[in-house]
Amino acid sequence: MKKKDFLIIVFFLITAVILWLLVNITLADITKGEVVIYKEGKVFATIPLTAEETVIVEDEIGNRNVIKVEGGKVTMTEASCRDQICVHTRPARKDGQSIICLPNRVAVEVRSTQKNEIDGVSE
Repeated sequence: MKKKDFLIIVFFLITAVILWLLVNITLADITKGEVVIYKEGKVFATIPLTAEETVIVEDEIGNRNVIKVEGGKVTMTEASCRDQICVHTRPARKDGQSIICLPNRVAVEVRSTQKNEIDGVSE
């Protein structure tokens, strides 16, 4: 490998790291966000992302999900479903991220409450 090839590779790696940091810093800080919990497609609860709260979603059949909001992120800590995919899902903290438990029909979504001045139509 020549010296120019090495410099080009280093340049692209540094550029990629800078872009990754910029994207994660701007998206990670949603202080004006909320967590919306849906049960069977209907809104069950809405909680500010800055809150420290635990919500238990149960139905008459005995299906149970425990959702914990703390530290600017939301996790599903317990579920009565067999596969436990929702429990092992990464914590949601950015706008649009979600955790879904299909067997129990529970969905948890993080959404931003900040209003954008410009949207895709008016650009």
